[in-house]
Amino acid sequence: MKYFFPLFMILISVGLTSCGASKELTAEANAAKSSLQQCKDEVAQLQRELTQAKNNLGGSGDQLTQIQAENQSLRSQLNSMQNQLSTVTQQMQESSDDYGVWFRVQIGAYEDRRIDNSLETTDQLSLETRNAIQKVALGRFRVYDDAKQLQTQLQAMGLKDAWVVSYQDGKRVPIEQVLKR
Repeated sequence: MKYFFPLFMILISVGLTSCGASKELTAEANAAKSSLQQCKDEVAQLQRELTQAKNNLGGSGDQLTQIQAENQSLRSQLNSMQNQLSTVTQQMQESSDDYGVWFRVQIGAYEDRRIDNSLETTDQLSLETRNAIQKVALGRFRVYDDAKQLQTQLQAMGLKDAWVVSYQDGKRVPIEQVLKR
């Protein structure tokens, strides 16, 4: 009972700092994919027009030069859109639990008392139930030392049983397995 109030305050403060970057990045990725497809379609259309113009003009003329310039411009736009899509995809992977290694600080494992799962957030508070035991963890870090720092701060606040746990590609794994890298 003496840990309930500090735990409650930590959960409230952590919940207030969570963010929804993944939804925004997903929307950006979808928009970039759509723009990329439009550019590809335009390039294909211009290539057909270029071929037709070459046939009509015998491979010479001002119209052919103009179409070639437009084709080059569209290729440049296509390359730019591909680079943007690559950047957005990388950002999504970096912010997703399904890619790479993550660390959290577990602050408890409870069989009888449980926190309502509706309080879980994607970034800061994790509620995981396995074998009828609910595990409560805070934070989401790519760097082990950052998680270790949170563990130290929580222990200084009175949560002596806080410890660092690890996840790889969305699945919990022994911390030794990811620290050997």
